Amino acid sequence: MAETFTASFQGVTFVNNKPMAAVINAHATEVFKIRKVVITNPQTVAATGVVNQLDLRVYTTTPTFTTTVAGTLVEHDSNNTLPTSGTYQSAASISGGVLAGSVARVFWSSDEPAVSVATADELQNYVPLNTIYEWQPHSDVQPITIRNGQCILLFNVTVGTPAGNMDVYITFTKE
Repeated sequence: MAETFTASFQGVTFVNNKPMAAVINAHATEVFKIRKVVITNPQTVAATGVVNQLDLRVYTTTPTFTTTVAGTLVEHDSNNTLPTSGTYQSAASISGGVLAGSVARVFWSSDEPAVSVATADELQNYVPLNTIYEWQPHSDVQPITIRNGQCILLFNVTVGTPAGNMDVYITFTKE
């Protein structure tokens, strides 16, 4: 069984054209296979948000990020060996890199969820509505594979006045 990890990004602030969460592989032989990407809305105070467009992007060469904030990597088994050259971060801006394309696009409300109602702000916190990508385990379906010098990135494309923040969880195996 492959060693499994989750890169966790807590309270990432919405900003226009922002890399919200990235997993970057800089190892010559280790391969990261993306298994699941989940987002949640952790707002605890009133936030007059907007509907954000989030793209799950794959880069075949790693872009340059500015003002990065490290994510937290959690191994699913304490005997796992952490990837030797992985980077897990959100950032203020991005430039360069070769964008292979977007593998998923979702629209996400950044208003705070309320316990007593069931609008988009609340429903987007429930599985499967908070799942951006999930690999379907089947011999004919490949997971998103991140090789040396490549990255997967959840990117906020929104143009407007975004507010609030989100949590992002990217689960992958190292093979």
